[in-house]
Amino acid sequence: MRQGRTKLMPRIAGGAGRAFAFYGIALGLAVAVALSAPVTGAATPLLTMFTPALAVAIMLGFLAPEGGFRAALAGLGLGRAGLRAWPVAIAVPALIFGVGLGVMALAGLTAVAIPVARASFGLVLLKVATGLAAQTLFSLAEEVGWRGYMLPRMGGFRVLPAMLLVGFLHGVWHLPLMLATDFYHPGGDARLVVPMFLLTLTLAGVFYGFLRLWTGSVWPVALAHAATNTAWDMTGKLSQARSALAVEYVGGESGLLVIGGLIVVALVIRRAMPRFGSGF
Repeated sequence: MRQGRTKLMPRIAGGAGRAFAFYGIALGLAVAVALSAPVTGAATPLLTMFTPALAVAIMLGFLAPEGGFRAALAGLGLGRAGLRAWPVAIAVPALIFGVGLGVMALAGLTAVAIPVARASFGLVLLKVATGLAAQTLFSLAEEVGWRGYMLPRMGGFRVLPAMLLVGFLHGVWHLPLMLATDFYHPGGDARLVVPMFLLTLTLAGVFYGFLRLWTGSVWPVALAHAATNTAWDMTGKLSQARSALAVEYVGGESGLLVIGGLIVVALVIRRAMPRFGSGF
């Protein structure tokens, strides 16, 4: 067990100092982008997405270099595809949102409506696949920071607490955009939306972290992040909700049903991780 932990969570000199230095930069950049929203307008969410990648570049390029280009790719999990985890990365978000939509429909909170297809099934599938690929590249700009750089550098933390903490801090990083602009989760009461959102991202950190440590690659994490966004968008198109607040609090991206699904996933991973030599 000890050997597995060392392999998956390598200790870096100075403990988790580099991880938290990265986080300070990423959060500072997110605050700066949110405050610039009157100038950047609708581009603000996209600019925010790229702040973790920029923070990684600052760390590796100036503050804490860790070798050459190849070493950087390997250290960020960019050097391998992690193909064995791709089906899991897609299936778990699809299952969580699909079950959530079904529960919402059974509870009478929404009605499921299949849009009329204006193209062949093959073209529709191709459109979904290309959209997922594009989302994956955008999600990589975030995940190269959270699970690519930060998580493997959380020296001094056990695996599960590290996953949860990185997930929580990932959620906090969203708050400048959520609280200072109207571009992200503008509906609902912030006193409810913010805690639910932070809980969602904290729990999702277990799923994303598992994919990273299982494969040694950040690509399945970016794919899972993209699959989550895609599943959320697709269930929204299939759903005719009775109330916008019901979607926000119950069936939305950080609604109760998604939180419940992520709790189940986290418990399953918690039981399975010792088989992977994670050092729990």
